[in-house]
Amino acid sequence: MIPQKDYDRITFSLPRSMNLALDNLKKEIKSSKSEIIKLALKTYLTQQKAKKIQEAVDMMAQEYENDTGLTEMTIIDAEDFV
Repeated sequence: MIPQKDYDRITFSLPRSMNLALDNLKKEIKSSKSEIIKLALKTYLTQQKAKKIQEAVDMMAQEYENDTGLTEMTIIDAEDFV
């Protein structure tokens, strides 16, 4: 567990319907709102990081396909090359 001094307290607003859903989930899984929100935010941040990585991969794949200088030696990648 992270020491309390390493936490920042923040205040934000939620639509009433989301707050009620959060209350219901809190009771259902026997957890605090704070823990649920931390987990949700951690999941979201992980997804955003994965999205950025995928965008970089896609960009580099496109660059690889379009730049003949990067692929000119792939002709010698055949299995029978010795």
